[in-house]
Amino acid sequence: MPAAQPAPEPQDAHDDDNVVEMEVDLDLDELDETLRAEAVGRSSTVKIGGKVIHISHAGDWTAAAMQAASSGDWDAWAREVIEDPAEYREWVDANLRNYQVEAVFNEVGAQAQMNSGKSRRRAGSRRRTQRR
Repeated sequence: MPAAQPAPEPQDAHDDDNVVEMEVDLDLDELDETLRAEAVGRSSTVKIGGKVIHISHAGDWTAAAMQAASSGDWDAWAREVIEDPAEYREWVDANLRNYQVEAVFNEVGAQAQMNSGKSRRRAGSRRRTQRR
């Protein structure tokens, strides 16, 4: 039985100085600005301790921001969604209480038309008569 041959190394998409283009289904490099303009609105502003803090639109949050929010790590979430280091420092120094963070999160989510992951109750049928 012949020994298994290792899989061939993938070829670079370069042929000397000529780049060979690979066909892709979705080119995020090319479409990023267009997608961002469609999906991302303006940042939300929150006043904390007399200072205004800008929180990026929820459509622009990273996976790390979403993970931090879902685990309740609000400082890690803020680090991801507040771009200005001075504003982030204000957030941390404010040491917000849970109800305050929840209010911020709900406002930012409302502006982005997001929900907090809670399912709405099913309304059911309005028809009161039994079908035959």
